[in-house]
Amino acid sequence: MNNKEHIKSVILALLVLMSVVLTYMVWNFSPDIANVDNTDSKKSETKPLTTPMTAKMDTTITPFQIIHSKNDHPEGTIATVSNVNKLTKPLKNKEVKSVEHVRRDHNLMIPGLSSDFTLFDFTYDLPLSTYLGQVLNMNAKVPNHFNFNRLVIDHDADDNIVLYAISKDRHDYVKLTTTTKNDHFLDALATVKKDMQPYTDIITNKDTIDRTTHVFAPSKPEKLKTYRMVFNTISVEKMNAILFDDSTIVRSSKSGVTTYNNNTGVANYNDKNEKYHYKNLSEDEASSSKMEETIPGTFDFINGHGGFLNEDFRLFSTNNQSGELTYQRFLNGYPTFNKEGANQIQVTWGEKGVFDYRRSLLRTDVVLNSEDNKTLPKLESVRSSLANNSDINFEKVT
Repeated sequence: MNNKEHIKSVILALLVLMSVVLTYMVWNFSPDIANVDNTDSKKSETKPLTTPMTAKMDTTITPFQIIHSKNDHPEGTIATVSNVNKLTKPLKNKEVKSVEHVRRDHNLMIPGLSSDFTLFDFTYDLPLSTYLGQVLNMNAKVPNHFNFNRLVIDHDADDNIVLYAISKDRHDYVKLTTTTKNDHFLDALATVKKDMQPYTDIITNKDTIDRTTHVFAPSKPEKLKTYRMVFNTISVEKMNAILFDDSTIVRSSKSGVTTYNNNTGVANYNDKNEKYHYKNLSEDEASSSKMEETIPGTFDFINGHGGFLNEDFRLFSTNNQSGELTYQRFLNGYPTFNKEGANQIQVTWGEKGVFDYRRSLLRTDVVLNSEDNKTLPKLESVRSSLANNSDINFEKVT
């Protein structure tokens, strides 16, 4: 009996001791939350592709070439960021004292146009209100939904700068008379003239017979250097984290294409061409074709997550029917192309946000000069080739 009582006493003492130890541990417990999988903390830590909001609207919405015509002798140059900034600076934040909309049923004739004017040629249709408000910061009441792809910079009899925004079909223009003297623009033009070379104007149809509607191109292109671009790959996980807000993602893979989706969107990634395609299921009813909304909307969306990659991406084409916009990677003022579309960002806006988003997950690491020169054909050779090509309607070349 004494042994049993002794064992009971030992067990009881151990239980009391364990109770004291556990009580102490509970009172002094401090949870380690460093590795807790918390969705809200993940969202706050979601990193952009590069530093966000570094791209500027006035270097993203730009012409592709600049033409200066004096006494019917045109010269021109590519629209580098530097040249565009120099020429738009005298136009920014200026007052517009009059606006006039003119429609011509036949060829476009502009009364009062001087013999010394400058052209900005764009590769896309652009709302005039967007260009004035977002790029030039001009406050002017212009016709609703008026689009243009050529801007003529001229002056009137009082030497005030006059702008003519010409429509794509070359039958409409909007004339804006400013209070800014032309001398300021001429001073800026003088700094760009050193980059200009002789250009030739071409008439391709009945709508391009006026001097402000001619097709302009270099008479004899200079030899161009060729470059090789080396890319880094952006991780799919980083792209998903941005677009899916780090929520639960269902993943499936088939034939080199991986699909990611949750209740808000679906994305496909092709590991062969490294193209990423995202669709927003919340915006799947209809895309928007209102360029006044889609251009600033898509620009802010891409810029907000560093999607322009601190590179020279510019708006390159707009589709007024589908609403799709294409931003192209430029190098030294020239657009760059790739068979797989690796140098494009294609995006469509919905009612309240992005509807469709396609891009490569490639970022330029280094640009290598191959030290090889490329000679382009002369303008007359190109014109003749286009005119004699049965697969091309030369009258639609503008």
